[in-house]
Amino acid sequence: MTDNADTDRLFVTALARGLEVLAAFKAGDRALGNTELAQRCHLPKSTVSRLTYTLCRLGYLSQDEAGKYHPAPAVLTLGFAALAGLDLRERAREPMRRLSQETGLSVTLGVRQGTRVVYVETCRAPTRVGIRLEVGSSVPLATTAIGRALFAVLPVSEQNALEDQLAEEYGSRWPPLAKRIRAERAAFQANGFCASYGEFEPDIHAVAVPIVGGSPLMAINCSGPAYRLTPARWAEEIAPKVVALAAQLSVE
Repeated sequence: MTDNADTDRLFVTALARGLEVLAAFKAGDRALGNTELAQRCHLPKSTVSRLTYTLCRLGYLSQDEAGKYHPAPAVLTLGFAALAGLDLRERAREPMRRLSQETGLSVTLGVRQGTRVVYVETCRAPTRVGIRLEVGSSVPLATTAIGRALFAVLPVSEQNALEDQLAEEYGSRWPPLAKRIRAERAAFQANGFCASYGEFEPDIHAVAVPIVGGSPLMAINCSGPAYRLTPARWAEEIAPKVVALAAQLSVE
């Protein structure tokens, strides 16, 4: 929720909380109860109970026999409408496929949503080692190459606000993460890409580059098994290809 929500007369808190409940569902979740949703949204369980009831009545959630909830088809309508409006996604699909085939690695296109990154296009490499790469899946911003690439080009005021959110989210784990995300920001300024070598998943390496000029801001990510290439080879062989693809897709 926005920092000035309490003083903004136009801000509808009930709507914001309902959207928070919908956003609490992540890829891989089967069904969530009111208690789990309350914990994820940092809201009272009684409030969440009213919100889930309303969302069920509107067709955005379904309730199973155990009393737990999962997103209903009405949510897909919103998601597909959003994806249809992303012109860059259409332009990126074929070049991403070619890069994935050339390198044997997975290539993803993502956009920031709060402190996470949501995949809007994916090309999965034929390997058993990897993370779940599906449109709509999300990954944390702080520990991933794609998240760091998006962070690196935000205006300073937005970076500072986002750091405050991340500090609250990670608590005592934030100081070392803050050091890493700032180091990757400097690395991007020097080398044109950001990296994450085993920090999100121990057996996954990745490099990413933001795409300049589009709205919303997106980034291209290339990832694969850590055993395939050393960090040095990722930087020397893979990163230049991702930089070139980002430049190709950037809007002047």
